Amino acid sequence: MNRTPPTPARRLQLISRCCALVAAVVLVILPWPWCRVLLPALSPYVAICSAIASRSVGIVTLAGLPVLLLALTRRRWFCRHACPMGLLTEQAGRLRRLGPPRVVRLPPFGQWIALTTLAGACLGYPLLLWLDPLALFSACVGLFGQTTEIARLAGGIGLPVVLLVSLFWPNVWCRRICPLGATQDLLALSKQIARRRQSARARFSSVGSRPLARRSVLALGLGAVWSAATLQWPARKKCLPIRPPGSVDEPRFAGLCVRCGNCIRACPTGIIRPDLGNYGIAGLYAPLIRFEEGYCLEDCRLCTQACPSGAIGRLSLEQKRHTPIGLARLDPAVCILAAEDRECSACVTICPYQAIEIVFNEEDYTSTPCIDPNKCPGCGACQVACPTEPKAIVIEP
Repeated sequence: MNRTPPTPARRLQLISRCCALVAAVVLVILPWPWCRVLLPALSPYVAICSAIASRSVGIVTLAGLPVLLLALTRRRWFCRHACPMGLLTEQAGRLRRLGPPRVVRLPPFGQWIALTTLAGACLGYPLLLWLDPLALFSACVGLFGQTTEIARLAGGIGLPVVLLVSLFWPNVWCRRICPLGATQDLLALSKQIARRRQSARARFSSVGSRPLARRSVLALGLGAVWSAATLQWPARKKCLPIRPPGSVDEPRFAGLCVRCGNCIRACPTGIIRPDLGNYGIAGLYAPLIRFEEGYCLEDCRLCTQACPSGAIGRLSLEQKRHTPIGLARLDPAVCILAAEDRECSACVTICPYQAIEIVFNEEDYTSTPCIDPNKCPGCGACQVACPTEPKAIVIEP
C-alpha cells in the first residue's frame, strides 16, 4: 500500500516533536531539582488543580501559564507540537500493523477525569492529578540509571501502561483518556462560550451532546463526594506515614502529589521512598520517609525544591528547622542507658539540633535521654544511630 509522503509542514511538526521529546528527557535526567520540576509543572492540568487545592499560586505553578494561554488560542497546540507522551503513544500505535485498524468508540473519559479532579481540588483534594501524562513521563524516564529496586521501579509503571494501551488501541489515550488534552479542550471551549455568549442549550451542543453535559455535571458531583470522603479517611487511621519536609497536611498530600518521583530521586540519603499501599490505596506510590538507610540531613532541602504540584512546599534551611516531619519517641524499656544502666550516648552525640540531653533522676539514680519537642524536627538521626534492635528511639508522625 502506497503511503502519501509527508508535507513540509508535517516534517517540521515531527522535528519539533522530536526536539521536545529530547528536551523533556534532558530535563528529567539532569541532577538539578529546578530542571526536574519544570516538565510536570508545564501541565495546565496540574497548575490549575494544584493552585485551587492549595489556595496559592507559586513560581512553579506559573510554569504552566504558557501552555494554558496556548490552549485558549490554539486548541491542543501543545499536544500536536510539544507533548513527549503524545509522540511516544503515536509511534506505539503505528507499531500495530497486522490486520485492519481497530476502531474503538469510547466516551470522553479525559473530560470526566479533568472535571472530577477539578471538583476535588475545590475541596482541597484533586483526586486524579497523578494521571497527568507529563508526570507519568517524568516518573518513568527519571528511573533510568537511578535504581534497580522493584519498589521504586513500580512507580514508573504509568508510561509503559499508556504505551501498551496505545499499541492495541491507537489514539485512544490522547483522544479519549488523557486529562491534559481534555483540559486544553475545556479551556478552548470555555473561551468559545464566553465569546459567543451562547444559551445553555448551545453550550451543551458545543461540547458534543446533552448526555455529555449531564455526565460532566455528574463528574463534578462525583469528584466532590469522592474528595470529601477521602479527606475524612486519614482521621480514622491510627498510624500515618512520615512525609518529606514541607509537605501539606496528610488528608491533602495524597491528592496533590502527582507521583513524579522528583523528591525520591533528589534525596541524597535515599530515605524518601514510594508508598506501596501500606497506608491505604489513596496514597499508593506517594513519597514517604523511612529511616533504614539514613536520616534527613540538616543542610539539605533538595526535595522541597523538586515538587511541581505544591504537595511539598519550598523551604529555606531555617524554615525546614522549624517545620517538623515527626517527633522522636524513646522507649525506656529498650534503651541501654535507661533500662540496663550501661553507657550509651549515641542519640545525644548524633543529634544535629541538640534536641536530646541525658537527665539524671536523683530518686532512683538512673539516667534517661530526654527529647525537647521544641527542638526536634524528626530528622531521624537518633533512630539511625541507636544501637538497639528494636530501636529504643524512633520517629513518629
